[in-house]
Amino acid sequence: MTHNLSDAKILAAGPEDLPDIKDIANTIWYEHYPGIITHEQIAYMLALDYSLETMTRDLATGVSIDKLVVCGVMAGFAAYGATNKEGTMKLHKLYLLQAFHGQGLGSLLLTHVEDEARKAGFESITLNVNKHNHVALKTYQRNGYGQQESVLVDIGSGFFMDDYVMAKGL
Repeated sequence: MTHNLSDAKILAAGPEDLPDIKDIANTIWYEHYPGIITHEQIAYMLALDYSLETMTRDLATGVSIDKLVVCGVMAGFAAYGATNKEGTMKLHKLYLLQAFHGQGLGSLLLTHVEDEARKAGFESITLNVNKHNHVALKTYQRNGYGQQESVLVDIGSGFFMDDYVMAKGL
């Protein structure tokens, strides 16, 4: 089903939204990441980053989590916050259910994050994206993000994130 961008609302998520965000993250990761990373790494990263405790701590330490709602259905979310580098915001997460791909909704959510960064006085946004996540890479490039560096990050238990760091000036 195709939706108009006018059907979309982006709202701040609170603690009461975290169980739904956790559920959507599980759906999205198992829709999207097989073939990019192993099922074992998907499960590990979901447990690491999407536990209610982790997301509650993120909110408490200044990470903003916004939900994208389309026709009353949570279609995706973004999480972002300040970094140690002055003037730079980090986009930690931006995910959209596959059924909502190709409708401009991911770019809408990304533009919202950029607008929030500008309002908060940030001069640039940085993010990490898996080198083999071609859908996300194309989306970020189409929206003006450029590759800054290549990193291999040890996340524990024998797993690594093989990412590009991308950035965009605001």
